[in-house]
Amino acid sequence: MCIDWLLIMQKSKKIVLFDIDDTLFDTETFKKSDFTSFSVYEDVHETLSQLAKIVSLGIFSQGEIAFQKKKLEETNIAQYFLEEHMHIVTDKTIAIKELIKKYNNKGKLFLVEDRLSVIQMVKQQFPSVFAIWVKQGRYAPFQEQIVGFFPDAEVKKVRDVIPLIG
Repeated sequence: MCIDWLLIMQKSKKIVLFDIDDTLFDTETFKKSDFTSFSVYEDVHETLSQLAKIVSLGIFSQGEIAFQKKKLEETNIAQYFLEEHMHIVTDKTIAIKELIKKYNNKGKLFLVEDRLSVIQMVKQQFPSVFAIWVKQGRYAPFQEQIVGFFPDAEVKKVRDVIPLIG
C-alpha cells in the first residue's frame, strides 16, 4: 500500500506532453494511404502504456482540434492522456505563454516533440521544461541542429524517452 501511494505521488509530480504528428502519429503513412490509414509508430502503444503507470500524460499539439482528437481516438491512444493535460491549439507559439502559466511550479514537465524549432521556442520561454527531440517522421531527415541550441535529449524512437522520464 505504501508503494502504491509513493507511485501516485511521483506520478502527480511528473507530466509529459507529447506532440501528435510525426512524434506519435505516423503522418507519412497517413498521407501515402490517401488519408485513410490512421496509425502510430510501432513502439507508441507500449511506450505510452509504460509511462502512464509512472507519470501523467498529456498532449501539446498544433492543428485542427477535432481532427487531432480523431487521430488519438482512431489509433486507440486517447486513453493514455488526461483531459486536464490536453493542449491542442491552432498555434503553438501563442499557446506557450498559457502553458507556462499552467505548469510553472507544478512539478517536472517534459515535452516530447519532433520539431526542433518548437523545442527551442518552448525552452526560450520555459527553460525548466525537459525537452526531448524525437528525430523521426517527415521532418527528421531535413532538420539541422540550431546553432548554439541543444535540446535536453535527442532520441530516434518514442520508446527511447522511457529511461529519460522514468
